[in-house]
Amino acid sequence: MATPFRLKRSSVAGKRPGALQKGELAINFHDGHLFAERDTGGVGIGTTITLLTPWKESFGGGAIQYTGVVTATRYEGEGGNLTLGTPTSGSYRTGALSLTSSTKVDNSIEHLNYILGKLVPNEPDTIGGVSLTLDGAAGTGRLCAGFTATNNTGGSAPVAGTQYTRNTDSTITTAYITEYGPGDSGTIEGFVNATGIGSTAFNDTFGQGAIKSDNGTFGALQIANDKDAVDSTRNVGIASFFYEVYDARFIDAASPDGFNKAHMSHAGNSTANLFWYEDPSTVGAPVISFSGVTAPSNPALNYSSGVPHYTEAPANDFTYTMTVTNATGDMYSDHVFVTSDGATSGFNDPGDKTYTNFSGANPPVRNFGVGTGVDCVITNTVKDLHLTLTSDHFSRYDAVTPYGAHNDQRVSYSTNINIMGSTATTTQIDEDNILITSLGTGSGNATRVNAGAAGDNPTATYGTWDVTSQVASYEAVTRGGVLRHDQTNYSTGYLPAGPNYSSGRSGAQYFQMELMRSDVSQFNISVTGSYGGCWVCLPDNSAWTSALSGTNGWASMFAAYRGSGVPTSGEPGCASGGNMSGSSGTFTSVFGTESSSNDSNNRILIRWRLDNGDSITAMSFSAT
Repeated sequence: MATPFRLKRSSVAGKRPGALQKGELAINFHDGHLFAERDTGGVGIGTTITLLTPWKESFGGGAIQYTGVVTATRYEGEGGNLTLGTPTSGSYRTGALSLTSSTKVDNSIEHLNYILGKLVPNEPDTIGGVSLTLDGAAGTGRLCAGFTATNNTGGSAPVAGTQYTRNTDSTITTAYITEYGPGDSGTIEGFVNATGIGSTAFNDTFGQGAIKSDNGTFGALQIANDKDAVDSTRNVGIASFFYEVYDARFIDAASPDGFNKAHMSHAGNSTANLFWYEDPSTVGAPVISFSGVTAPSNPALNYSSGVPHYTEAPANDFTYTMTVTNATGDMYSDHVFVTSDGATSGFNDPGDKTYTNFSGANPPVRNFGVGTGVDCVITNTVKDLHLTLTSDHFSRYDAVTPYGAHNDQRVSYSTNINIMGSTATTTQIDEDNILITSLGTGSGNATRVNAGAAGDNPTATYGTWDVTSQVASYEAVTRGGVLRHDQTNYSTGYLPAGPNYSSGRSGAQYFQMELMRSDVSQFNISVTGSYGGCWVCLPDNSAWTSALSGTNGWASMFAAYRGSGVPTSGEPGCASGGNMSGSSGTFTSVFGTESSSNDSNNRILIRWRLDNGDSITAMSFSAT
């Protein structure tokens, strides 16, 4: 038969029943507590009175209070009003936080975590956005037009004309990206296009939790230099055993023909995509070749000493055709793929050449000029100067593609070319423009006149010089800005073709000029080159010509002035301060007691003798 329940009650504060029978409960209505007797299972006293309601509910509810020690296997819930209590020492010492026994636990932990965060170093840089670079790539190239390139990326197709890194050996290896982290957690994985090509999980390598080094090769992904971040040179100042850093690269990853991409990912961060073009082209390096040179058919000419010269007129352009084979494969280097080394001494720079100059397009088509070369006409314009071009007439060219280069190529041409621009020059020999500087009274430069006859001291004449007429056998020749003893056949081996001066001209040749200045009693002669003699004459000054009647009025610069009066037939020297000897220098000619003003035309003649091998490249006259 079941035991009936019975209740005992009390209204005395703090009253606790001494004993209870089985089935009895005791209620203290003053305290609001409920008691029951619990069997102890034979441990200590056989039975004990247990308080079933050891807490008090706050008036209004929402909270309970407990006096004494509460133990539990587990506590759950928001920290709420849980306090720290009083430490064994009886109070909290001054520290980073101001604590009391009533300080809430959750607030204390939040403040403590904030302070600790100040002490923890920043993590090392991650691989997020880091650029990858191919090692051993075949440079760069731009994609040609006219074909659809294989696109392995799964994204946007490569664009014709755009420059990409070029690879040719069907594998890629990248340069290491160095000292990134954290290298003690997470998994790093490498991808070529959408295919994983290697991965590894990072472990602790240093400190109490060390497991193993993460260095090694995992498929085509290689990890090296796994180290404590304290040794990082990228992120300086990280304390030891907080983080690790590592180096990573791809090594010998398979690279399919066409457009590709690769990247690495680690702990939610990814490097920037690396793009490249695996070029399957088998074309060789470009090859430059040339046609023959076409000379002007109806040239515009200037003459000097009867020798024709080209001017800088457009009618004097020289042309030839350049042919280039293997101008592209799948790729090209730049729209300008043939470059000029610049102007030569006689011709202006014809300029760099693009694919459009070869009747191509920009960008060019694939395999342009493969099998059959492509052509470009090269136009060479004459410079405005005075010279004879004897070698290296035309510019050299370089052709460059991703598949190689053909450099320093020049069309072969051996014919000498005489050039005389329309601009007068005083730094060379120009027959009608020999420089006079600050000398006497008058204007204009010195000009060439007829030498009159052979010999050092013929009767002085000064007939007008005709630059277009073939010269006499005793006249020296000015050609290409140089005065020379000349025995050249200009009808062959020279352009423009000219007279034949090769015979009957082995003797001395002369170059005579006049200066028209008054008030000159002495002057300087500057000369560069070699010569056999130099004489000066005042042909229309009777005192001068009478004193030098034995030399037809010619005084010699190879002999010294006598020191008084005028030079005489017996002492015909007119050099002062040093005699000419046939070499370069500046020499002074004196008229003694005479002056060019005493010449009825203020005319001064200078006569030069050139022997076989002599030439003069510059000449001028000035005040002393």
